[in-house]
Amino acid sequence: MPVKKVPTFLAASLLLVGAGVTGAAPKGPSPKQKALWVGQFNQCSYDALASALKYYYGYVPTYHSRKKFQRRTFFKPLASTGYGPYFGWAPWTSYMVNSGKIIWGHRRVDNLRARRFSLATHMAPKVVNQSWMLVSFQPGERQQLVNRLERQLKKGPVIIWTPYAGLLGPKGHAWHMVQKVHPHVYAVPYNVHLTHAITVFPAPHGKVLVTDCSVLHGVYITTPSVIVDVAAAMSTSIRIGGKHSIYAHGLRGVHDDKFETVIYPKK
Repeated sequence: MPVKKVPTFLAASLLLVGAGVTGAAPKGPSPKQKALWVGQFNQCSYDALASALKYYYGYVPTYHSRKKFQRRTFFKPLASTGYGPYFGWAPWTSYMVNSGKIIWGHRRVDNLRARRFSLATHMAPKVVNQSWMLVSFQPGERQQLVNRLERQLKKGPVIIWTPYAGLLGPKGHAWHMVQKVHPHVYAVPYNVHLTHAITVFPAPHGKVLVTDCSVLHGVYITTPSVIVDVAAAMSTSIRIGGKHSIYAHGLRGVHDDKFETVIYPKK
């Protein structure tokens, strides 16, 4: 069965957000639209992947046991690659999709591909305190990374690994939290104990739509540049966690700062 284009209720959600961007009065999401964004799993990466799968198949899962559903849908495909559930974070969603073993909506997901790519900066971001990280760009680099993100978004949804969750931002300002400090230098909220996964979709007027399971029905509009800033910050965040860092475990498959994952139909 071919992969569907954007389901009706997702398209309606994008139009709803677009209306908000242009200043028109949105009517409010329907129950089906709300269900698309619900955070219901034990790991944010599972929720991020679920948003991408709903994008293609328009299916909102129902189950009697969340634990059993997660094991069948996410853990078993991941385990087949040699990883356990603890490492079901954003980069590992590529292994789940490419395993061809995900069962979603009573069908096997074997017509999608996932590919990781990098939004890392040439200069490593620096932690200035326990709340902020500074991301520095070379002249023109930020726009180059924005262009790279936009090219990937033309293929399909992109899962981003971040050191920030919307739940931690000021109320009403989630995913508008990046601050310009100097020309080519931006401050990104940061917490050494936090890693988080979000899913990014294109939105009208050059914006992007973020689904963020840290907030119930969390859906936000922001700019591609904010996503680039936060993704770049993550390339440092995972290295400074000491014994808790991903790199401290010496795991295979995470290299070259390729933490962003685009999910797209097989040709």
